[in-house]
Amino acid sequence: MKTRHKVAAGGLSAGVIALSVAMFNHWEGRNYTAVKLPFDPPGVVTVCGGITNHDIPTLKVGQRFTEAECNRLIGGLVPRYAAPLQDCVNNFTSMPPHRQAALISFAINLGPSRICGSSIARDLNAGRVKQACDAMLKYVLANGKRLQGLVNRRNDPVWGERQWCLRED
Repeated sequence: MKTRHKVAAGGLSAGVIALSVAMFNHWEGRNYTAVKLPFDPPGVVTVCGGITNHDIPTLKVGQRFTEAECNRLIGGLVPRYAAPLQDCVNNFTSMPPHRQAALISFAINLGPSRICGSSIARDLNAGRVKQACDAMLKYVLANGKRLQGLVNRRNDPVWGERQWCLRED
């Protein structure tokens, strides 16, 4: 018997949103004061672990947020970053929830164009799931430097985006 998933924001199931938020929180951690992180590109300000001034154009260094505000902002990111994926990846919303969450996490981290404009989307659309998920491993540089945190995020055996992308359940 097939389980029905409650549809939430943007055609995503509540489970996909919850998995995406959990993955975001696992990799991004939390900072409640907006800062300029050393590995971010010039001009980027970050708060709540990974929300930037690209997400909140008025965000300024030193601006403070509560935990509840961060949770609300993070929850709002998921449908926003999933929307372009729904447009460029065939059957995105019918993929297993873990795969959707992995792709959303990747898109939040690097931007949806890193999926939509790459072999990741082409491979997913052609049914080459393993190749698409493996391609995520190429994206481990920030400002031209290999970051172990990005290597871990892509390939961790439990929380890695690649592992979640490959899951069928």
